[in-house]
Amino acid sequence: MSGINDLSPSLGTPSGSIAGGATEPTVPIVLTTSLDQYAIPSGPYMVPVSWRRTHLSTLVNRLVSASDADTARAAIPFDFIVHSSLLRTTLGEYLESSGLTSESTLTIEYVRSTLPPTRLAAFEHDDWVASIDCSFALANVYMTSSYDGSVRLFSPSNPTQAEHTWSTINKATVQGGKNTSLCSAKWTPPADGLVTGGMDGRVQLWSVEQVEHEWTTRLKWQGEAHNAPVAAVDTAQGPQGSSVLSAGWDGIVAVWDDLIGTTGVDSDQDVEQQDDDDDDDDPTSKRRKTSSNGRKAVKTSSSATKRGIIDATMILYHAQPTAHAVTGAKNVLTATSRVTSVEFERSSSAKNSNRAWSIGYNGVLKGWDLGSGGIAHTSLSLPSSTAESRPMLSLTQLSASTLAVGSMDRAIHLFDTRSSSSAGTLGVSISNAHRGPIDALAAHPLDSNLFASASGLECGVKVWDARSSKKALFTLDTAAVGGDKRDDKGVLALDWSRDGQEVVAGGKDKRITVFRGSAIGQSDQRA
Repeated sequence: MSGINDLSPSLGTPSGSIAGGATEPTVPIVLTTSLDQYAIPSGPYMVPVSWRRTHLSTLVNRLVSASDADTARAAIPFDFIVHSSLLRTTLGEYLESSGLTSESTLTIEYVRSTLPPTRLAAFEHDDWVASIDCSFALANVYMTSSYDGSVRLFSPSNPTQAEHTWSTINKATVQGGKNTSLCSAKWTPPADGLVTGGMDGRVQLWSVEQVEHEWTTRLKWQGEAHNAPVAAVDTAQGPQGSSVLSAGWDGIVAVWDDLIGTTGVDSDQDVEQQDDDDDDDDPTSKRRKTSSNGRKAVKTSSSATKRGIIDATMILYHAQPTAHAVTGAKNVLTATSRVTSVEFERSSSAKNSNRAWSIGYNGVLKGWDLGSGGIAHTSLSLPSSTAESRPMLSLTQLSASTLAVGSMDRAIHLFDTRSSSSAGTLGVSISNAHRGPIDALAAHPLDSNLFASASGLECGVKVWDARSSKKALFTLDTAAVGGDKRDDKGVLALDWSRDGQEVVAGGKDKRITVFRGSAIGQSDQRA
């Protein structure tokens, strides 16, 4: 076959080929990569059909060394992707399973291998773990929120006890008979506070400070724009302080601005709503009405500020408000009202406080332009006749234009946000990614192709490469050593450490489990 490069004898032949010059079937392959430092001469190459990943990896390493003979290189393990699938068999077995012959030219992409991390430690909790955030900028700290209404800060050096624990429950919530469980918590970008959201519908911002290994917390403000549980919160650096997003089961996405100079309140005191008389006396305390997709600035009364209560800067409707057919009541909660996750859009390595994304039980992914009055610039749904039959549960951003969404039907979908069509996916859908709904997703902080997923019905975390969507790279078992793997021990929350070398997972087993690896995600930089 003309134009095909023969392997140079000086490179040697990787182990596993037939010795003594015996004839063996071969197949032409073209090797491509996005890793400039490991680029090799253009192919195609004729290689034996008996070759596996290890043989191809040896070939690439030898070709790389031959092209840069002046530089001593250690051998790098590579993985190989053929038609969106990692090569786990011989080339001949792949050809047979794909209905191809050895006459077919295979285009194979090679990437650095990602080796599974090892179990490092487990940190016990008193109740289910609702969320995990490892993005604290000043130190390696695991922050968790729990169903017992508490936030905990753990140091990797001390798995036996949290460095700091405090309850977000106040007297008014308990007396009102509300559920005090937390659903989500996030650090604010300046690393001097965090935001919590829970089943009682409150959004709270806490000032957090560490002085000589001692942590102190203080309630700065709370907001009560939601009349249903707050499922998720997110934070970004705004022009004058921190910006906060909250997603509620009432179909609302609320935007909050924590302005520099805002004073805190005593967290030991009850933070209560204003009396009706105060509302009548101070008309500025009344929130302006917004359109279904509109965004209006809302003034906060001085009396409310003193009480530690602020109004949302904007109210966005992910799910259109409905009216009760009999009573005419507005914004009635329905089965598809729930907003399950919300994120500020990431630009390069920072989050953009003017753009956001939300998903919900209505099966729709919405993009918001917060800088232009809260306009919904994008609305994408799954390629299904009835999007509402496939509620979206979890969300994470892989790159500037790619979002991963986990759904109730056990699938993970990758969306190209540049598409304006109602079914604007990348054509990548990982069916049956888990045995249950996809409750948690987390993008790798450095590699735009890697992400982790988990389900509340499985005791494990799966790590994926978006370029090979047919099978996970590996699965990390979160069950205790020697323990059972019952469905009631499933994973509800996960995150990566800031350096991308640790996966932290927690959930129904009332603990967070930390897995530590090396060289994870060093083959790519987030776009």
